[in-house]
Amino acid sequence: MNRVKIILMLTLFSLTSCVTNKHIFNDQNFNDFGQTKIQTVVKLEKKRHSKDITPNNLVEIGKGIYPNENNFILATPKTYKIKERPNFKIEIEYFYSETDSTVKVMLYQWDYLKKSKSHFTEEENYTKKFSVFQKKFDDLKTELTKGFGEPTVINIEQDKINGETFRDDLKWKNKDGLNVYLFMFGNNSSGYRQIRLAIYKD
Repeated sequence: MNRVKIILMLTLFSLTSCVTNKHIFNDQNFNDFGQTKIQTVVKLEKKRHSKDITPNNLVEIGKGIYPNENNFILATPKTYKIKERPNFKIEIEYFYSETDSTVKVMLYQWDYLKKSKSHFTEEENYTKKFSVFQKKFDDLKTELTKGFGEPTVINIEQDKINGETFRDDLKWKNKDGLNVYLFMFGNNSSGYRQIRLAIYKD
């Protein structure tokens, strides 16, 4: 295993909590990215007892997330859900080629895990949620920067936009053509937050 693969594996294993690591990240998914078959992923997720929430209808991925410069025809992604307690529910989508079943994109989405009861005011809940999401985003950024160096694209909107939906974007690309796109949506007025992480090769 070469140095780049080791760094990538360690980076991805440290991206999230232990629960997430146990369910998502493994060296095969990332060391052989672009060669892994969807059947391998399905077996892995079944072994980990992830909840299969694959939709019946076709789901596409926008070119803003995955440019798909080689015009692969992508099937409806195999989709799974896990919880990263105490704060997040995570949805993982594996977009794969209809032609040869190779996984082309892995897309992770962090949403807030709503508590059944809350003793805080709405404003206090928003403040807590914002803090939790910002910490997750910053932790992901730190770990990705350790593995890939400084981002090639940085676009932070949240300090520039008041009362409107913002999107903070960070992108990395290594010499092997592996792309990582981390972004967070938010709206301070509505309390909305969501983080996504896309991983793909050219």
